[in-house]
Amino acid sequence: MSPSAWSWDPLILLSVGLVAIVYARGLRRMRRRTTRAARELWRATAFGSGLAILIVALQSPISTYDDSLFSLHMLQHMLLVLGAAPLLLIGAPLLPLLWGLPDQERRGVGRLLSGHGPLQRFGHRITQPLLAEMLFIGTLALWHVPLLYDAAQGRSITHNLEHALLLGTAVLFWWPLLPPTNASRRIGRALAVVYLAAAAIEGTVIGALLTFNSEPLYATYRLAPRIVELSVIQDQQLAGLIMWVPSGLVYLSAILVQVGLLLRSDESDGPSSVASSAATLS
Repeated sequence: MSPSAWSWDPLILLSVGLVAIVYARGLRRMRRRTTRAARELWRATAFGSGLAILIVALQSPISTYDDSLFSLHMLQHMLLVLGAAPLLLIGAPLLPLLWGLPDQERRGVGRLLSGHGPLQRFGHRITQPLLAEMLFIGTLALWHVPLLYDAAQGRSITHNLEHALLLGTAVLFWWPLLPPTNASRRIGRALAVVYLAAAAIEGTVIGALLTFNSEPLYATYRLAPRIVELSVIQDQQLAGLIMWVPSGLVYLSAILVQVGLLLRSDESDGPSSVASSAATLS
């Protein structure tokens, strides 16, 4: 990857850099008020990794050549949806970003987010599991419709809108599973398995349709010059496999984590816990 193959878009670099600086400043101010340094370091590492994945997805040769190779564009989408989004939430960014703001701005944002105002009510509703999943699944499916997909290629507002919606709805999707605050979980373990399985099924269906289709679905790549020794169909099949296999493994890993946590919680509520509770009541 030569430096000339990177985009170096100043708007993206400045935006990501500013977020990183505000987060680091807020985390430093928070550390003066708590002793949980190890946990904060782990979260900061996750958040920093999420920002790094954003840079790779949007600035590296993956982005530079995404209108020539469907497989690279699919890889870019998977990095945003399954890499950056969950890692940014694991970083629990809300409080550090709030504390990283200047005092006057922090108080103003705090007032907007506190209480039961319209902004908080909207945030609460849009992160409800059913709505969050419908928005995510619907957005992912919609942008794979050939007409919309082709319209979003090239350096355009539609292309940027596609990425913003994919990343935004992915954050909403992961929010009930990885709430970025100390608030209670928004989804139970058993329901989380179904929640993740639904997204995995969508990825499998779209990936299979791309992999086994014998005709190129998108005019963008049918007309694009071949920059590697891959035919249009081979490139489309590779894109389908990227959406099918690696993303399926991510969802499967998340499902196994939820199953493990569910089994552990069941064990903690086993006979010994019941007997202890009965003894307490008697």
